[in-house]
Amino acid sequence: MEDKQLQAYKKNNALLCQFIIKLSSFYEGFSDKVDGELKTLRGHLSGTPNFSLATVSINKLNASLQHQDITLRKYSLETVSSIEEAMKQLQKIIFEDEELRSLATQELIKLNQPVADIFSIYRLYSRALQLHRVALGKHVKGVLSEEPAPKETAKSTPRQAANDDLERGSAHFYRSIFIELNQLVSSYTEKKPNDIQLLDIKKRLDQGMAHEQLLESCVVVLRMIVQDAMTEASLTGKVIQGLHTSLGKIGEDVNKSIDGSKAQFEQRTASNAELKTYIDSIEEAVSTTDSFDALKTQTQSCIKALSKTLTDTQSSDSESQTALISLLSSMQDRINKLQQQTDSYKRKIAEQVMQSKTDALTRLPNRQAYNEQLAIAYQQFQSSKKPLSIALIDIDFFKSINDKFGHSAGDKTLQLVSRAFKRHMTDDQFLARWGGEEFVVLLPDTNEKQLREKLEAIRKDLESMQLKFKQERVIITVSLGGTSFTSTDTIDLAFERADKYLYQAKRNGRNQVVTDIDAQK
Repeated sequence: MEDKQLQAYKKNNALLCQFIIKLSSFYEGFSDKVDGELKTLRGHLSGTPNFSLATVSINKLNASLQHQDITLRKYSLETVSSIEEAMKQLQKIIFEDEELRSLATQELIKLNQPVADIFSIYRLYSRALQLHRVALGKHVKGVLSEEPAPKETAKSTPRQAANDDLERGSAHFYRSIFIELNQLVSSYTEKKPNDIQLLDIKKRLDQGMAHEQLLESCVVVLRMIVQDAMTEASLTGKVIQGLHTSLGKIGEDVNKSIDGSKAQFEQRTASNAELKTYIDSIEEAVSTTDSFDALKTQTQSCIKALSKTLTDTQSSDSESQTALISLLSSMQDRINKLQQQTDSYKRKIAEQVMQSKTDALTRLPNRQAYNEQLAIAYQQFQSSKKPLSIALIDIDFFKSINDKFGHSAGDKTLQLVSRAFKRHMTDDQFLARWGGEEFVVLLPDTNEKQLREKLEAIRKDLESMQLKFKQERVIITVSLGGTSFTSTDTIDLAFERADKYLYQAKRNGRNQVVTDIDAQK
């Protein structure tokens, strides 16, 4: 029976080792450090397993993977955000193609839904890439390719035509990366204004980059994002470890206090027993001794012993009291420090939450904050039946400002325009930066007529605002699309309608408002 059990254990161990080896392959490519340790673990478990060395590797991997879920979530959010920005840029290119623009809008709506896992991100990326390929296949002209397309002569061969298509597709691809990198670097320079690498990349972006430099810069920024995520996870781990250590010390102090109380109780019990013995001796002497002198002698001896016992007990109580006060004082100090650490950590978490919901450049709420606010507003709209409107705003010809005056001028424009928008917002209205040069507004308790009046006031205000870059005056205009929720609207349907109106305003010549009222004419 024992041999059979041993064979079963060996078989199960071998099966478990193979399972761990296969499972470890899933994490390959996660990070160099984890990859190296996984390779070591597989070596310990292959052939004749060495469980002692495998245990060491597993402990190291546990430490490495302890906070990686935070890093992975942050990386996933940033990846989804990057895909969203790419889809927004694609929308601007294909806004005249109703079918493609509708597909792009549907993908944007999906990108605003919670992402379950990294495989979901891959599917989102795959669909976005497919849409880009379809758009490029249709030779769409737009923001990413302003130069005229080369004319195909009668002598062009199919190979030459294919090469021309490939070159145009490549130009679109690198232009998209250029725009994405610009926005990412602009956000990061707000957080790290003195970072030499970022400043150098921003300068070279303003001057123009070769394709190789552009890709190298992307790698640098991606490494920076990953490093920040790892640092943040490490800091969180240190804070939690500090709290754990402080709580451990307080626990030790409490145990010492309990042990001291037990010892003091036992000592007092022994002293009371000794006192009782002396009192019993005096009582016995009184009842049995006939001689007064003998009684006096015995009584004095017992009283002296009683006095010594009482003195020793008092001294012991005093020492115990002093030790207890010292211990309680030490515990109080540790509790105060623990409270300070906790308060500091809570403030940091609150700041991180606020930063995660704030656009770094304009200091407006970002898309994440907008999604949360929209869910609340929509729920209130359904329960109260009061009007709810939504509007999208896009700065006209914003790319030309970046191209002509540099991205610092573009950043300044976004900041000034954001302030102008905020002047028109009341306390219950919500303004957020949607991405790039687009903004989104939520207007509770606002009907169709009030919505159009509000958007027209914003448009006129922007039109009257003049900026000056490199001694040249620049007039800023915006296109606006807005709609009011109907009783049958979902969040996605209303957004899609507002987005449709925005592009209608752009097709009609820009610097205008299109709402439900205009669509009904």
